Amino acid sequence: MKTRNLSQKVNKVQLQFILEVSYKTARKEYQIIIDSLALNRKYLTIKDLIDYGILT
Repeated sequence: MKTRNLSQKVNKVQLQFILEVSYKTARKEYQIIIDSLALNRKYLTIKDLIDYGILT
């Protein structure tokens, strides 16, 4: 079984394809997720997307 690297960074283009939305929408969602999770950093990780409920 392959393990996932949960600390891998996710950029806005990757989020665009994960959410199947336009880049403009992905940029907004990126910031919304960071704000919702009250992150002190300016980037998302795989674990953040799992915590937010986008990935399982």
